[in-house]
Amino acid sequence: MTSAVDLLVGAVDVGATKTNVAVIRLPSDRPPVASDLPRRVRRIETDRDPDRHLAAVAVALADLVPAGGSLAAAGVAAPGPLDPATGTILHSPNLGWREHPFGPALAARLGVPVAVEDDANAGALGEARMGAGAGQDSVLYLTLSTGVGAGIVVGGHLVRGAHQAAGEIGHLVVDPAGPRCACGGRGHVEAFVGGTGLAGRAARAWPSGRLADGRPAPADAAGVLRLARTGETTAARLADEAVAALALALAAACAVLDPGVIVVGGSLGLGQRSLVRRAAVAARRLVLAEAAQSLVVIPAALGDRSPLVGVALAAADLVGLREGPGRA
Repeated sequence: MTSAVDLLVGAVDVGATKTNVAVIRLPSDRPPVASDLPRRVRRIETDRDPDRHLAAVAVALADLVPAGGSLAAAGVAAPGPLDPATGTILHSPNLGWREHPFGPALAARLGVPVAVEDDANAGALGEARMGAGAGQDSVLYLTLSTGVGAGIVVGGHLVRGAHQAAGEIGHLVVDPAGPRCACGGRGHVEAFVGGTGLAGRAARAWPSGRLADGRPAPADAAGVLRLARTGETTAARLADEAVAALALALAAACAVLDPGVIVVGGSLGLGQRSLVRRAAVAARRLVLAEAAQSLVVIPAALGDRSPLVGVALAAADLVGLREGPGRA
């Protein structure tokens, strides 16, 4: 049961394969705390058809609203590029969606305003305000999952860039002759260490689907990294190259932004912490000595809920519950 000062906001985190949906109760008379976060998160399959998926998201949100309650606003986190001003998914390689007005269409279904935010930016907001970056002036949130992205918060404000493309760390080129990225470019960080990129590299490394000894070859990033820990030569090479690419991305972010902390989330980032630790160690060898001493890389305190929390806060900002995150 919510009180008169509580606000119910919907939060949706759209991933390439799964979408997390929650309804979050936010108080208007104090800053939100961990106990306000949802205990119930519904996970649904991400439909490749954005209209069908939008309908499924609307149904899931309606099911999660407590009896007697109603949503005041909703927020959607999705892999970009997207336009938060219009709520349009411009071209998301990981979703296969183009020029889709997901935010306005969901707002029409729900009858409430809807904020749409890049998933990494949403994660950055969540971690900067309520997670591992709380109290830091500058936070870089790195999401390592199907793809690789980053959100940047400085002085409490999201840094978006002139073309809404700030934080596209997954598309740094580490090898111009390297493997194709989902975006069509070559040798991007995401092609080496993103879930889709690493799975594609595994398929090319073991075209028969079998290891030399006849065992099934790994078909996904987690399987490759698990096999690498056994010392299997090809898997170890793929893991080493993933570590090297991620280290270059961390070092570049450190050199350009000098963040107070780098917070790592996403399914691979949270599930493969040894990969992240190895990359952080390697990154410290690539930056200035002074920067190396202060390069802090830590797991997301909110776990896989960072984007959900971030878009819930963005949704609350839409209806004036609390001071907005600002723009830079």
